[in-house]
Amino acid sequence: MSFEYIVEKENKTKKLSDADLTEIAKRISSDFDTFNSQRRSNLDKADELTREIFFKKSEHKLPNSNVGRFNDTPEDKYESWKTKVRMCKCFMFYQVLKAFVWKNVYANINSMFDVSGENQESDNDSNKQKAALVDCFEKMEYQKTCDRSLDYALIHGEFITMCSWKKKSEEYRKRIGAEDLLKPKAIAELAKGKFHFIDERLIYDNPYVYPVNPANFVFDVSQKDNWDDCPKIYKSYKVPDDIINNKYYTVSKEDAKAIRAAAKKPESSDSQLDKDLENEISNGATVEVLEHWGNFTLPDGTVLKNWHVVIVARQFVVRFERNNRIVNPFNYGAFITDPETGRGISPIYCVLPLAQLQEDLMNRTCDMQSLQENPPIYAPAGFFDEEEIKLYPGKIIEYGDNLSPSEIKQMEFSVSLFLSDITFLSDLMAETSGIFPNMAGADEKTSKTATEISTKAQGQLTRLAMLVDTINQYGIVADVKDVAKLRADFKSGDEQIFITKGDKKEFITVDDKIRQAEYRYTYSDRTATTERSNKADMIAQAIERFANYLPLNMPEIFTWYMEQKDVENPERFIQNEQVMSPEVQQSLMNNPQLAPVIQQMEAVVAQQKANNSGNAQNEQPQAVIPDASIPQAQPQE
Repeated sequence: MSFEYIVEKENKTKKLSDADLTEIAKRISSDFDTFNSQRRSNLDKADELTREIFFKKSEHKLPNSNVGRFNDTPEDKYESWKTKVRMCKCFMFYQVLKAFVWKNVYANINSMFDVSGENQESDNDSNKQKAALVDCFEKMEYQKTCDRSLDYALIHGEFITMCSWKKKSEEYRKRIGAEDLLKPKAIAELAKGKFHFIDERLIYDNPYVYPVNPANFVFDVSQKDNWDDCPKIYKSYKVPDDIINNKYYTVSKEDAKAIRAAAKKPESSDSQLDKDLENEISNGATVEVLEHWGNFTLPDGTVLKNWHVVIVARQFVVRFERNNRIVNPFNYGAFITDPETGRGISPIYCVLPLAQLQEDLMNRTCDMQSLQENPPIYAPAGFFDEEEIKLYPGKIIEYGDNLSPSEIKQMEFSVSLFLSDITFLSDLMAETSGIFPNMAGADEKTSKTATEISTKAQGQLTRLAMLVDTINQYGIVADVKDVAKLRADFKSGDEQIFITKGDKKEFITVDDKIRQAEYRYTYSDRTATTERSNKADMIAQAIERFANYLPLNMPEIFTWYMEQKDVENPERFIQNEQVMSPEVQQSLMNNPQLAPVIQQMEAVVAQQKANNSGNAQNEQPQAVIPDASIPQAQPQE
């Protein structure tokens, strides 16, 4: 097995020796470990969140606490009675924030992004380009990719995707027709006396966006500003046969045997937690694969631009060549950047210590409730023969003649000691994270005015808009650009796209000219859309107040209002009233005998209009000044 590369300045081809390949495998493996260790604190934070959100056993202890909160020792009678309840506050914040992002980012693929041309010609084709991209994203089920990427992002604080090309085919059972008589599979089935055969068809041949777990993705943070050239290493686990049979990989027979041996037996089960898989070369029946993307520096100092290197089991180089897709496949964005490590931090992490403290206070409150219900007692030495007495209704307790029950004293506990602290911590968690219970549909405990609720909602949305913008800018729009670039570079010919336009369905044709034109891709501003909709409601209420005092063009107002609500072609809802068609009117005018009849009809219509106008003036209050105050938009429950 041999690999070669071309030095651009010298324009010479050089081959790599086996020693060079071994050194490259060690170098990339070492770089991955180095970059990974530099962000150790971020990985520890993500592991803490994972264990808290997904109900894994926690090993932490709170300050000034002699007993772990989840110390499972049922044999210890002095600890087993204590309450060990999880309040699951981090899980609640995780679910609420995910639902908010889903609703405001990728609930509808068609409204995720907008396409406009960089010139007049491309702007005319921008609608077709967007339709083709929307069709591509729907077929790849991009919303599922966003779901998984968001799951990772809420734990690690980083939204990462990988865009590549994907071909997928499926087998299906087909009846043998005249067009199948030359196919070997059909001929074989006919020889057996059968009239059906298993055929294969291509169901997907387009760019595809994959979710990336930040725990498996490292890069040189010092070169992050130059993202395309920045060295990046992505770890994944693949089945040995997929590696060996990959036509882009070069695998010798000896290496193939060693790769199969590196995988464990399929029945073996490993923990899938990121921390547990961190140093594992194999995961069940799969083997670790390290992919280096970006510039690669050889031991002699030669820099290979936009290079792709694949290492299997940290010792076998199976690919060493220039990135044949040209495009940098990874898109990266962080919600909060750690200034020390340069990696992301989850916005939910600020809730974790407060949630743990609240949980501890809640358990202590329950413990004191248990003690209050069955309190310990003070009694003289030797009062009871045994340390414990089992109580039940009607229990008779005997005592000696020389002892009095008045000497028995119960301990008292304040059950409501921590209740105010628990409530305070709930409010503090919401204010710290910007994620409020009313986002999950919870009612406000105290009555508030519409203005107060509106102001509070706007404050929440302002903070969360930054998080949504991070996903839109560094995730959604970046993925759209990469998909459009790959389609322009590697797809050719006419493409028929079936779309729904209003209440009609039609085909559009997308050719190379449309795919390769220059476009500008932007994300839809949901905040601006909401503000525009609320403003339209306010103006509509104002118009309703002035409708009895001013002549207004109601069809025009209706059309404008529906446009503000993003309703396309609202004119179709307006019915044009006509007493008779223009052709009938013309034929009647040409008949002199019917002219008096037409004039009489026109006079009747004019009289009716005059009567209606007079009635409206009589009904109008004469000494009333219209209320020009514009009402505030009502908050949506």
